[in-house]
Amino acid sequence: MSLGFEMAGFKIALAIESQKNYMDTYKLNNPKCICLNADITELKPNEIERKYLNNGKIKGIIGGPPCKGFSTVGNRKLTDPRNMLIYYFIQWVDYFKPNFYVMENVPGILSMDKGGVVKKVKNIYDDIGYSCNMHVLLATEFGVPQVRKRVFLIGNSSSLRDIKIKKTNQQDAKQKALFEESNLPPFLTVKEAFSDIIDVPPIVGKISDDVAIEYPNSTKTKYQKYLRANSETLYDHYAPNHSALVKKRISLIKPGKNHSSLPKEYQLKGGYSNIYGRLELNKPADTITANCGCVSAPGRFIHPVQDRAISVREAARLQSFPDSYRFTGNLSEKYKQVGNAVPPLMAFAIAKSIKRDRVKKLTN
Repeated sequence: MSLGFEMAGFKIALAIESQKNYMDTYKLNNPKCICLNADITELKPNEIERKYLNNGKIKGIIGGPPCKGFSTVGNRKLTDPRNMLIYYFIQWVDYFKPNFYVMENVPGILSMDKGGVVKKVKNIYDDIGYSCNMHVLLATEFGVPQVRKRVFLIGNSSSLRDIKIKKTNQQDAKQKALFEESNLPPFLTVKEAFSDIIDVPPIVGKISDDVAIEYPNSTKTKYQKYLRANSETLYDHYAPNHSALVKKRISLIKPGKNHSSLPKEYQLKGGYSNIYGRLELNKPADTITANCGCVSAPGRFIHPVQDRAISVREAARLQSFPDSYRFTGNLSEKYKQVGNAVPPLMAFAIAKSIKRDRVKKLTN
């Protein structure tokens, strides 16, 4: 999310992350930012302000408190300790009194306790003098080649109207006509995301952050030009080394199909029905999750052409991370960082809308 805000001209003064390898990634990509590898529940805002922010005015607070406690895939218990982090987020808003805040979560939060969780959050924000407006956004409508729905709670300290987040997925007339003719929405597709590297085999086995691959082709789409703007080589093109049996299963699955299309002798017993899903070139990807490197996880993570899981870099492209953004840690940790992230272009659209709205308020 912070990358999208930086792209819109905001400066990130301080970042807090409890997972060390996630923070290592953040430091690598944001060397000038103050980065704290800490648990927010153990930090005191007044001490952070005095020690790191020189008592300066904070314009905004953005973040994504862990969403697993609210996800429809899971136990969805109100007592899940991860759910409490939302209230710590609000405490920081109350202390720093920023102009605005943005808090991201999964759509499942809307139905928790029959809507009671969101109602409680709204009431707390109202008590501290902030508005709280819900925006259920689809990533494909903001230039991201992925069908990913997320909830953003956005508010400010005034009683002025809610911001309007402008969609950024407009296509030219020729593209629009083509999509209408094929009954597909005017969204970016998997093909537009990585057709320039579609035939490049990934690196399997030992992970080394310094290994890069030369681009085999020039860019083929505007989206690829954005991805490669500040990158000369391809990093993080890592993928799992599948067993012979897994490779055989994958080879029998056509684009758009999944485990249910396999011959019975290759089907697994029990588990989710939507595992071993293969991407389709001419459609956006399904939601990229923290398990996007595992073909036996629920979702659609098999490469559209090659018989393997998508690589870390391919998953990052489907999330709209530019190729210049690097990831640290082992293979599983890299995938988790990509899958848990807010798509940068989605955050960029939100940040631009906030900036435009704030300017209007100051000039009216």
